[in-house]
Amino acid sequence: MTEKAGGEAAERVHRALAVPSRRRLMSLLREADGLLGVDELAAAAGLSVTTVRHHLAALADAGLVRATAAAGPGRGRPKLRYTAVRAAPADPAADDTAYRDLATALVDALAAQSAQGRKPAARAAGRAWGRRLTAASEGTAAPAERVLAHAARMGFAPEPAPAPAGTERLLLHACPYRELARERPEIVCALHQGVLDGLLEHSGTTAALVPFVTPDLCRADLHPSPR
Repeated sequence: MTEKAGGEAAERVHRALAVPSRRRLMSLLREADGLLGVDELAAAAGLSVTTVRHHLAALADAGLVRATAAAGPGRGRPKLRYTAVRAAPADPAADDTAYRDLATALVDALAAQSAQGRKPAARAAGRAWGRRLTAASEGTAAPAERVLAHAARMGFAPEPAPAPAGTERLLLHACPYRELARERPEIVCALHQGVLDGLLEHSGTTAALVPFVTPDLCRADLHPSPR
């Protein structure tokens, strides 16, 4: 393998393992006694089947998992079952303790502000973050696609969902900061609302974050901006 090819392979592995949900799937596959199907992985990880398929495709592209077609009872297409190809290489993204400690310290600093000031400050910080993400993006994705892409990069497991007319609804599974968000929702959830504000600024669309629809699920409802 050339140096360039090796670097590209390492970058694919790094990107694949940068998402906490994918690291969780890798752990499940490495610890399993045999092959696991998508349904089994979804149930064990607390994710939707669609989200697990998306993550497995990224892991397979990075060479971290292998799919095997297993014939089931009766006729029909054989179902794919997965196994870890090899142990994940050492990777800074695989241990996010330092980042979580940093996030906790920053949240504690915001919490020291007055009750009236901490939520606006957190939302403003999130808005600036969202603007940076948008500035670094390529292309002109539609608002919902933009949120889906960046939510996945932030470590969520996002997916679109049915919604009332005039609304685009995105489900945000597996918040990577959910423990901290449960303790300080007025800061962490306000920050994530700000990220949505920044991502969608000047897009003609606004988003309302609805935290903790279930213990491990939030949602974002996108609406056309009022004229």
